[in-house]
Amino acid sequence: MNRLLVDSGFFFALFNPRDQHHSEACEKQEWLEIASVVVPWPILYETVNTRFTRSPDRIARFESIVHDRRRTEFVDDSPYREDALDQVLVRSKQGHPISLVDAVLNSILADDKVRIDAMLTFNASDFIGVCSAKGVEIL
Repeated sequence: MNRLLVDSGFFFALFNPRDQHHSEACEKQEWLEIASVVVPWPILYETVNTRFTRSPDRIARFESIVHDRRRTEFVDDSPYREDALDQVLVRSKQGHPISLVDAVLNSILADDKVRIDAMLTFNASDFIGVCSAKGVEIL
């Protein structure tokens, strides 16, 4: 089974009909049903915010995706935090800013101990380098 890393931007698009990527997210939703979903905790923090939790429908749909522990792996971000913060500071100085959450995802993607086969994101430019180097397909 493929191991799929999902970015919060994908979840935002999937659950918000007004999002510019909503249609594309709906088309790609099938990946969530056929792959093992890898969800780092920072993605949960970004996605499951107060606004999101006010919609019982969104919560129910999200739960149907992440609640099946046989197909969902929650990744602790603590081993990646310091490296991610360093990435943010260095890239900002270089004029290539990145969010702390995206930097954590880059660190996870770079980790040889964590197998990721593909990634769902609408922000490919922040991940293309590490994904190319590690053979991770951006869907």
